[in-house]
Parts: sequence; structure tokens; C-alpha cells
Amino acid sequence: MNKQYLMGLALAFGIPMAMAGDNSPTYTQCMDNASSTVAMSGCIQAETKLQDAQLNSVYKQLLAKLEAAPQKSLRDVQRQWIAYRDGNCKFHVQASGGTMAQLEGAMCVMDMTRERAAELERVLSPGQ
Repeated sequence: MNKQYLMGLALAFGIPMAMAGDNSPTYTQCMDNASSTVAMSGCIQAETKLQDAQLNSVYKQLLAKLEAAPQKSLRDVQRQWIAYRDGNCKFHVQASGGTMAQLEGAMCVMDMTRERAAELERVLSPGQ
């Protein structure tokens, strides 16, 4: 599979998501240097860990800011969101098939996690 196709796919998934939050410069550099789907997968996995850590940090900060009833709501909604993210990204893998399916699924998880972190940041610090 040629690198231009892989990078085109990465850009197609990344550009719409860039509005919600940004990927790390390390991820961008990693993807620029990736010459195979295995390398791209490694970049995506590393960025997903970073985005997940950001999501967990914001989630904990928001929980600490809320009173008991909204805390319970946030916990419930977050569990539902995780189930939705996982199901949605599994669907992407099943629907796309082929050699790119796993890469597309991983990018889905990464992008949705980054978007959720940005969403919770907006709740935590409205107007910023």
C-alpha cells in the first residue's frame, strides 16, 4: 500500500477532528515518518494513550468541581460515552474491512477520545 494513500487517509480522518482539539506535535512527526501501516498504528496507539490521559485528567478535574448529583450524571454519561465510542469504532472496523480496517478503527478511538476531552474541557472552563 503506498504511503500517499495512507497519509491521505490519515489526513481525511484528522482534518475534521482538528477543530475539536489538536494532536500532539509528536504524533504529527511520527505520522510524517511512518512508512507502513504498522508504523502508523504505533503512532496512533501512542497518541491515543496521550489523549486518553488528557481525557482522564479533565474528567477528574470536572468531577472535583461538581456537586453530588451532577457528579453522578457525569459518571453515567461517561460510561455511556465509552460504550458508544467503542461500539462506533468497532462498526468502522467492520464496515471498512480490508487492510486499513484496524487502522481506521484505531484512528476512530483516538479522534473520539480527543474530541471528548475537548468537550469536557469546555464544560470545565466555559468561554475559554
